[in-house]
Amino acid sequence: MTIAVRRALHLRNAAPTVPALAILLALSTTQAYAQNASGASSEVEEVVVTGIREQLKTSQARKAEAEEILDSITAADIGALPDRSVTEVLQRIPGVAIGRVPEARDADRIAVEGAGATVRGLTWVRSELNGRSAFSAKKSRTLGFEDIPPELMAAVDVYKNPSAAMIEGGLSGVVDLRTRLPFDSPDRTVGVSAEYAMGDLANKERPSGSFLFSDRWNTGIGELGFLISGSASRLTSQTHTLHIDKYYARSNLPGYEGQTVFAPGGVGWRELTVDRDRLGGSLALQWRPGDTVDVSLQYFIADATFEQNENALWTEQGNALTGSNLQVSNGYLVSGDITNNYFNGSARYNERESKNHDAALHLTWHPGDRWRFDMDVQRALADTDAADLTIGSPTFAQSDPNALAVELRLNGSNEPSIRVRPNSVMTDAEQYYYGWAMDHYEKNDADAWAYRADGEYTFDNSDWLDRIRFGIRHEDYSSTTRETGYRWGTVAQSWGGGATTFGDGGVPYIQQGFSDWFHGGRAPSVYLFPRSSAFNSRAAFESTIHSVETLGTNCCDWTPWNGDFADTTPGNDGLGINTQNQKTLAGYVNAHFGKGKLDGNLGVRVVRTENSGTGLLTFSGANLVGAPDESAFANGASIEGTDENSYTDVLPSLNLRFKVQDNVFLRLAVARSLARPDFPLLLPAINIQAKLGLMVNGTCSELPDGAGVGNCVSQYNGFSGNPDLEPMRSWQYDVAAEWYINPTNSLTGAIFYKQLEGFMETSLNSSVEYTNNGQTRTVRVLRPENQGNGYVQGFEVAYNSFFDFLPGFWKNFGARAAFTYVESGGTRNVAANPYDQNQRDNSALDNYPLEGLSKTSYNAELYYSAQRFEARLAYNWREKYVLTMAAANLNIPAWADDYGQLDGSVVWNATQKLKVGLQAVNLTDAPYRILVDNFVDHTGLTYHNWVSADRRYSVFVRCTF
Repeated sequence: MTIAVRRALHLRNAAPTVPALAILLALSTTQAYAQNASGASSEVEEVVVTGIREQLKTSQARKAEAEEILDSITAADIGALPDRSVTEVLQRIPGVAIGRVPEARDADRIAVEGAGATVRGLTWVRSELNGRSAFSAKKSRTLGFEDIPPELMAAVDVYKNPSAAMIEGGLSGVVDLRTRLPFDSPDRTVGVSAEYAMGDLANKERPSGSFLFSDRWNTGIGELGFLISGSASRLTSQTHTLHIDKYYARSNLPGYEGQTVFAPGGVGWRELTVDRDRLGGSLALQWRPGDTVDVSLQYFIADATFEQNENALWTEQGNALTGSNLQVSNGYLVSGDITNNYFNGSARYNERESKNHDAALHLTWHPGDRWRFDMDVQRALADTDAADLTIGSPTFAQSDPNALAVELRLNGSNEPSIRVRPNSVMTDAEQYYYGWAMDHYEKNDADAWAYRADGEYTFDNSDWLDRIRFGIRHEDYSSTTRETGYRWGTVAQSWGGGATTFGDGGVPYIQQGFSDWFHGGRAPSVYLFPRSSAFNSRAAFESTIHSVETLGTNCCDWTPWNGDFADTTPGNDGLGINTQNQKTLAGYVNAHFGKGKLDGNLGVRVVRTENSGTGLLTFSGANLVGAPDESAFANGASIEGTDENSYTDVLPSLNLRFKVQDNVFLRLAVARSLARPDFPLLLPAINIQAKLGLMVNGTCSELPDGAGVGNCVSQYNGFSGNPDLEPMRSWQYDVAAEWYINPTNSLTGAIFYKQLEGFMETSLNSSVEYTNNGQTRTVRVLRPENQGNGYVQGFEVAYNSFFDFLPGFWKNFGARAAFTYVESGGTRNVAANPYDQNQRDNSALDNYPLEGLSKTSYNAELYYSAQRFEARLAYNWREKYVLTMAAANLNIPAWADDYGQLDGSVVWNATQKLKVGLQAVNLTDAPYRILVDNFVDHTGLTYHNWVSADRRYSVFVRCTF
């Protein structure tokens, strides 16, 4: 047996992980044989399972019984997932890590409830709702988990390696959110919950509530079931941020002239308040007219709104920072009095509303003992509307260069000390003016029709083949994103007719004192900001700007948006309109088998994908003489273009389970998988520019310096998305060992290896023909291409246990822990926006890991569960990882630093039907830190942001009837 185990556990480049699984197997088999050899009675003491024990029991049973490699978290009670957002629930699952930044490129703002998830270090996660496609109307194919009410979930399942019967697309894993059905319960079920939550920085109490009613009846037409549930949740949270600008290499820093030292480009701080409203509902009908037919109709809706109010200010010395008493340690500026005579600031209002609708009709028919047929029709809709409105509020530059000097003290990874010299400027409304404005709008929608038919034949006399399952599925999925760029422009400037001061304007403003700074500290200074309630809609924003703008020579250039997304060509900060349609047709066959201690499934899925996209083709005008054909092509026109692509994938899969003992399993999984490109990468829009030249001896030569007119074109260049992109594909291998000690205790581990093919990387290798105005030319295009191979490998170990072997009070304690290690090689990052030069260039940088990949992560939980009282402490930690290769405004890589968070809860079971509890999140006020890497100046990683977030507390009551 030892030799067989070693062979099963052997994978390329995975040797370091084998000992962990070998030890696990040895422990489990030794214990299992010892129990059998002891001859002890099979009778065990009856344990009443409730709350945490029930949640662990059902989760563990689902993992053990699954044919695939799966982890699950279930809601033991109605509305009782262990965390208050789906994203935070996911972080408790081995191999899953969550992000804390809503938009990866926006490294200055965090989401206190988490945003986005990776499975085994990869971001290519497929999201499902009840086993069906679920998506958002953002720029990716994945559902926004933070938008989904956790109160409506019965369970969250994470599949690590797929089977042929599963919908393709989850290269890194599949997250399936499951809601309840009326036939899940044997009798009528009624549940209600109420919650009151508060963040200690925001200091605003917000209510939440949910309900569920489910019943079933025997009628003359069969058994009927009805379920309705709903939730409404509100939360106000706040974060405080200290900011150090990126570092520059300096050779002229006062006191260190002639030496190369690294100094930051400025300092700043901000306060961000987020109001989150999340509504949801679920409706389900079930009908069982007889023993052979089951019909279900499900409808799900989620509506999430996030309103952000932010006040921020900063200095702008850049690579010219100077001052006195400057101190350098190990080549980096660590303290000093920074010269400064003005601040820039802004008040920002951002609102995003995302909606998801999902309706599905399912029919199951058993025409005989051996046959089963399933038919499923799904309609899914998603939309997202967003507005981002900012008004700049700088101070006037003071004649004294040290009037607003800043005392800076850096403390390594700890928060820096920033103090502004005492002054009268920061509280004087006449010293502030409305310098600039910026607005950005999005209106996105996505929809899908999906049709599925499955059949299953069960063998009753085969000694190894249990059943064969087969099916087909068709999906028609459309996505349209509409977005402007970030429309920055000046509003009132002293050089353009005189600046409108806060004292002169009629816009309400506030004096921001930044109270309770970083939980009890003192902010560097007060500051005046326009009140965001005065411009929290497009109409109000435009009205406010018009009331303070200065109209004079050379000023000002901010103009109202005309409301037409089609006027926006793809650029570095917006994609205009991107319309994509994807049709898939898939068929599969899966054989389920079992003989003795071995069972599993072997299958293959074949899927045909057809994609089409529409974008704007822009042929920039060229200053040409004597070249009529070239002038006809480069005529400044913009036309709509459509491009199509199709491909077929064959996706085999194998899942094996070997039962060493009834409670000890070995698993092997092998599968071919894929991840389709995100829609911005497929946008066929292009901006074609002509490289002018002069014809010399029949050859178009480069223009001389200073010349602006040519008579030929040496080359046409452009940058675009790539509608011909194909998916990233992988062969993935898993070996797992699982020891189920009892219904709530287990020790499990897995090693995994993914061979990745077709990384999407920006390349100049493409020459594409375009036709305009009757002329066809070959254009050298910079666009994403499939190229390069790589791998991701690692292991995960998890342990769940109640200490039932301890006496008395102590046996009610339990613990859960999980550790994940991931490493990669040969991998590539891809520019999320192929029209942004910084993203394109930075994504090609070598020696950077994949965005979102932490090498190590772990979570640990300590429980206490008795009949009347339960308590839980949960700690989750992940290692530093690349957040983005091109952070907004900085345009350099940004990293999220090591981060760990401690949460807790206590529940009092007043009766069997009434529970009262308290939940706390971020108990230790863990700082969230961002680092940046100015690779141009070779500064290495330097700390950029320190963020202090709310400690959140909530009290809740749950009742069942």
